[in-house]
Parts: sequence; structure tokens; C-alpha cells
Amino acid sequence: MTTRDGSVWASAAPAPAVLRAGAILDALADARGRALTPAQLATAAGGIPRASVVNICAALQKRELVRAVDGGFALGPGLLRLAQSYLDAFDPVRSFREQVSRLGDREETLQLATLDGTDVVYLAVHEGTVLMRLTSRAGARLPVTCTALGKAMLAGLDDTGVRELLADREPFEARTPWSVTRLDALLADVRDVRSAGYAVDDQEAAEGIVCVAAAVPGPPPGGRPFAVSSSLLKSQATPERVAALAALIKDVVRRMGAVA
Repeated sequence: MTTRDGSVWASAAPAPAVLRAGAILDALADARGRALTPAQLATAAGGIPRASVVNICAALQKRELVRAVDGGFALGPGLLRLAQSYLDAFDPVRSFREQVSRLGDREETLQLATLDGTDVVYLAVHEGTVLMRLTSRAGARLPVTCTALGKAMLAGLDDTGVRELLADREPFEARTPWSVTRLDALLADVRDVRSAGYAVDDQEAAEGIVCVAAAVPGPPPGGRPFAVSSSLLKSQATPERVAALAALIKDVVRRMGAVA
């Protein structure tokens, strides 16, 4: 990439202060809401001098990217504004919001997610009229192996592709006693998804919760898959309710794929 005067940006060395600011923000993100002291940040961010941590955090605080908390620092509300702007410009998110807004008032909460390596990353959540305590929120991550969303997106790969992605991950993380931990069992589930057109996780990600998901059809933007899901209580997950929920989700993703 070149500037207006013809100089090449790539030839310039990255600004150390920007790289250090990024490392600090990453360290605060890894702290999951817990405030870190400058000394803790200096270590977590890769050995940045403590004085530099204080100076950088002071600058980030002015932009509301961090906030001072209990003698340390935590992520600030300015990041939410930036994240929301990114998501608003992200076509699958916009398409998801457009399609679920057409459903009117419904009890189901719907979630949009994508695949990042071996993690499912939630991008947007549309709250239904019936509140349910869920682990999902925009930016949250769960293992691809124990989520209906993950299985729905894995179904877009052939068996060889799934093996290449996950072969060195066995045994998979067990979030509950019902989580799939072996590759052969996961492949059997993924084959069922290909046949049914939707995926189910039966208490695999959270006890007492059944989740249903389907992948957005068509060539994924940037080569990344997307899927939509909804959850219900295990006590309410009759075959009829699951089938109705699957039909709703498949209709949403079909319309999303049609306008992608």
C-alpha cells in the first residue's frame, strides 16, 4: 500500500507504542473483566516497562479504551463503541439483524456466530420475549466441538477437513458430562447434521440447555462460515419443539443466504 506521495507504508517499522497498546488491551481482555495493576500488566503484556504501561494506559484512558479501577486498569466503554461500529459494517451481522427483525415478537432468542480456528465466536444476539440465562453474548467464545453452532459449521467441511482441524485437539474440552470428547463421535454427529440440515447440542455446552443451529448457506464472505442458533430448556425440548425451532432457524439462514 502506498501513500499519496508514493511512499510505501509497509516499509515503515510498526510504531512500538501502538504495538504495546495492543498488547495491553489483549492482556486486559484475557483478564476477563478483572482489573490489573501496572506491574501485572507489564508482565502480562510481554515485559513492557511499568512506566510505559502507566503512560500508555493514561493515553488509552483519554479515549475511554481503558478505565482506572482499584489501583489498576480494566477495559473501557470506548471499545464497545468501536466493536459495535465493526459489527454494523459486517455484512452477515447486518443481514442477521434485518432478518430477525422481520420475525416480530417471538419468545426465541437467536444468536449469530462464526468460526475462528476451533472456537465458535458469537457475533450478535437477538433477544426474544422469554428471557433465558445463556452463556452467549457478542464476543463470547465456546469450543466448536460442543456447540450446535460449531457442528452446523463443521458440516460444511468434509470428514477429512474436520479431522485436519481437530485431530490434535483430542480429547476435546468437556463443558458438561454430555460433551463430545472424541473425534469419531463428533464426526458421527456432523454426518447427522449434513443429513438433517441442522445441528443439535443436547446439554453439551451447558447443563439443562438444548441448542439448535443451522449454517448460513452459500459461499461464506471471506471464506468464513456463519450459523444461527437458538436454545431452549431441556425440559421443554420435545421432538416437536426442536423440529419447530429448527424450521424457524433454517428459514432465517435461508433468507440470509439469499441476500448475502
